[in-house]
Amino acid sequence: MRVIDITGIIHDGMWTYGPPYPAVKVEEIPIPEWISYPTYSWRFELGGQTGTYLETGLHMKRGRPAVADIPVESLINRDAVVLKVPGKECSEDAITVADLERCKAEIRAGDAIFVSVGRDRKWREADYVTESPYFERAAMDWLIDRKPFLIGGDWPRFDSWKKPQKFFHRLFDEGILLLGPVVNLTQVTRPRVKLWVLPMKVEASAAVPARAILIEGEKGV
Repeated sequence: MRVIDITGIIHDGMWTYGPPYPAVKVEEIPIPEWISYPTYSWRFELGGQTGTYLETGLHMKRGRPAVADIPVESLINRDAVVLKVPGKECSEDAITVADLERCKAEIRAGDAIFVSVGRDRKWREADYVTESPYFERAAMDWLIDRKPFLIGGDWPRFDSWKKPQKFFHRLFDEGILLLGPVVNLTQVTRPRVKLWVLPMKVEASAAVPARAILIEGEKGV
């Protein structure tokens, strides 16, 4: 069995989607005056869409489930596939149906589908968000038509700001979850793996940071 951590690190001053999403702060706090021995603690400021996060359709429409409402048993040992699409790493690059079909992945209803372009290597770079590639509408429709439980990728912005494809309403209308951005998908070597994702339990939020791993070599994969 091999465990691949696909969770991106949260760090002080890291990338965000810009205002009104808050800047990320990770900083040490002073030792409390009422403690007579050294202790070391930190405080965080961040938004729900920070680092690797799980997101529900509540992001687009009131009345839908929050992340904390998702049964945790549905988030562990989930069948998953990784579609690798190299060479699509900048904002002018569109991921097409042909790119996805070329992967020849065995996708089953209820799978978690991940698409990897390798952009996670830019996690700490200033243009990580702004230079993200995007899915053509037909490509996202192709993924949605496979009836996945979840869709994820190793870059932070699936749609184009310059050429909006406007597929998020359909994705969330279908009840599909979004996980991303993740890292280390290029390390996956097997056609099918298992996903475990455990989001923070935050009341009433459409998105929260999560720890996510893929497991290769478990029975049945």
